[in-house]
Amino acid sequence: MDSVFFNLTLIDGSGRDPIADAVIAIRGEKVHYAGLASGWRDAGGNFIQVDLHGGYVLPGLIDAHVHLSGSGEADSQFYAPTGQMALKILSNAQKNLAAGITTVRDLGGWSELEFDVRRSIQRGDFAGPRMCLAGRFISITEAGADYYAGMYRVADGVDEVRKAVREQVKHGADVIKMGVTGAVLVESGAPGVTHFNSDEIQALVDEAKKFGKPVAMHAHGIDGIRKAVEAGVTTLEHGTYLYRDPGVIRLMAQRGVFLVPTLKVGWDIILAEKSNVPDWIMQKNKDSQGDAAKSLKMAYEAGVPIAMGSDVGTPLNYHGENALEVYWMEQAGLSKMDALVAATGNAAKALGWDSWLGTLEAGKVADLIAHERNPLEDLRSLADKESLRLVMKDGEVVANHAGSVLPKEVLAKQVLMIR
Repeated sequence: MDSVFFNLTLIDGSGRDPIADAVIAIRGEKVHYAGLASGWRDAGGNFIQVDLHGGYVLPGLIDAHVHLSGSGEADSQFYAPTGQMALKILSNAQKNLAAGITTVRDLGGWSELEFDVRRSIQRGDFAGPRMCLAGRFISITEAGADYYAGMYRVADGVDEVRKAVREQVKHGADVIKMGVTGAVLVESGAPGVTHFNSDEIQALVDEAKKFGKPVAMHAHGIDGIRKAVEAGVTTLEHGTYLYRDPGVIRLMAQRGVFLVPTLKVGWDIILAEKSNVPDWIMQKNKDSQGDAAKSLKMAYEAGVPIAMGSDVGTPLNYHGENALEVYWMEQAGLSKMDALVAATGNAAKALGWDSWLGTLEAGKVADLIAHERNPLEDLRSLADKESLRLVMKDGEVVANHAGSVLPKEVLAKQVLMIR
């Protein structure tokens, strides 16, 4: 049912100034009009009127780095039996949607179960966010492959790397992910150490691009980062020690390589007053968090495009709290508006979906959230469930606050409660 939201301030996700006294008209699954109320003309439509009582409307948020198979387990051990894991993935997906994250990019699923969950959501069996999936994390032979048994796909050598890419494409991957360096969340992992050789990295990029798939590279150490950027990566995940080579930062800016910094997980672990996080995870995060923030600040100031990725699912990093990543990016040096754009318009560009997603403009998909509070006054309010009043995906309200009163005609068949 077509609807018109009025009595609101529009923050459209493009970086433009907010528009007070705005109107957003939804026709079918798309935005029909978004702008000043004075410019809106009904033109004979049968629109249901929805008063937002002075609220703030933004595009649905996009999290470009999640792990739906993890639920914030302190030891980062995601494992669950197959049936339980499928339900876990679905539950975590719905927590994202109810928090206003209408699109997620899962960069390491579990035994292909995330593809089954996505198919069920697309069929309408369950409410859930739009899902951009990488399938398995392509890795060298190393301990992480045992620790994350359902997530990793071991590939040693050029031929195995190409085969691993083809397997992800076969399963329906939208993006290909490779672990170029060691990981923080593997006990024996050394984040600064490069894992794949240059020929293997280049083979993965070439094979992915042959199938029209962008490439996300997990990389902490500067040598691995450099090799990934030179090979033609689309997004750089983490980028912890990027600051060590300003030349690589300049190359990223020139080529438009996105940095997805994932600061939230480190702060969640470091600032936890009481937790069962193992000492090795705590120490690794304490050792690297300042470097990650410094790298983000330098990249941002050099003009590297930034996309929001919370890495939710990792220790103490819970689904539904994703939007706090936007706040932590601001704390590292981004302006409030640029941090917000990193979770909307820029995140859509990082996924390659910006022609139809990420900003509230006529002709784009109608994904939006409405808040009582102005997020540009305090970005932490983006994760405040009391401020979030409704979530719309594909032109239907799919989540709303228990106290909200909305015309039943604008609600989807399945509506999640914001709590």
